[in-house]
Amino acid sequence: MVAKSHSFGRTGRCAALLAAATALACGPHPHGREGKIEDLYAEPDDGESIPLSSKALTVETIETELPPQLDEYKIGPNDVLNIVVLQHEELSSIRDFNRGIVGTVVKKDGFIYVPIIGKVQAAGYTVQEFQEVLQEHLRKYVVDPQLSVDILRYESQKFYVLGFVKEPGAFPVNGNTRLLEAIGLAKGVLPEGSLDRAYFVRGRSLLPINLADLLLRGNTSRNVYMMDGDLVYIPSGKDQKVYVLGEVREPGAVPIENGRLSLAQAIAEVGGLLPVEAAEGRIKLIRGSWQEPTVYTLKYDTILEEGDKILLRAGDRIVVAPTGLTTLSRYMTQILPLLTGADTSLDIATKAKAMGQ
Repeated sequence: MVAKSHSFGRTGRCAALLAAATALACGPHPHGREGKIEDLYAEPDDGESIPLSSKALTVETIETELPPQLDEYKIGPNDVLNIVVLQHEELSSIRDFNRGIVGTVVKKDGFIYVPIIGKVQAAGYTVQEFQEVLQEHLRKYVVDPQLSVDILRYESQKFYVLGFVKEPGAFPVNGNTRLLEAIGLAKGVLPEGSLDRAYFVRGRSLLPINLADLLLRGNTSRNVYMMDGDLVYIPSGKDQKVYVLGEVREPGAVPIENGRLSLAQAIAEVGGLLPVEAAEGRIKLIRGSWQEPTVYTLKYDTILEEGDKILLRAGDRIVVAPTGLTTLSRYMTQILPLLTGADTSLDIATKAKAMGQ
């Protein structure tokens, strides 16, 4: 990741799917901007300026880096293959006069059955790799075998688009579907969905992707390929919460009620800080998208002195760290259960799979 530090003083099918992805994404989605210390504070009632002595130590706009992405598809159980061995129909996938190509199903153990050869493992290989494996087996029975392999139906892997989209659900991974097309498959984001607070889960990690940048501002640099188990979740724009984690008694989500929540109130709602050395401790208030958030680093005594003046916004993340330097990737892992509302044993992607999709 790259940090921009600031010093402070007072101052076709794809086309149709992409159209569907953006057509309903018309709710209020504010553009991000670099943060200033003053952004944290309410306007003083007495008209006096707010002293800066105990405010944020730093304000940084973090440019996160996306992990390396692979776009190759690995064959899996239940996929249906179309195998053609030239001049050897008996070794090719089954064809039916009425139904056309029936195909060869990859069994749950990952193997297929080929006449004469017998069982051949297919799961775990790319199409090209499996074609080479099968060719080696065929050489024992056929001179210079010429064959082709492609996937007739993708059945082994799914990704999920859930939340405030028109048609949430599970969709097949085919090695070619990118994030924009995935949103299109779900028929687009509903007006009440919040693109700026949407998140993308891969495995048990959040990917630093801002859907508002992708759909509304045309930044396709993170239009990633969808992989097995990927989850895109669009929350409601009316869901006004902040998230507090780290060295507090009961880490969790805190609702913003009546349109106002101060930093002091949020800390109180999670039971307060755990005993730490205030002189060494730091609090990070992280605001904005997962892709390019603004990070305010504050002292502990800021809560005591001015915590009631610092107003939070929906989606803010407060990380209380005894030494002040929790890494962004670690914090993103810690916050995932709070975002999904899942308990420690069942994350939202598992729940989606439990839906039987």
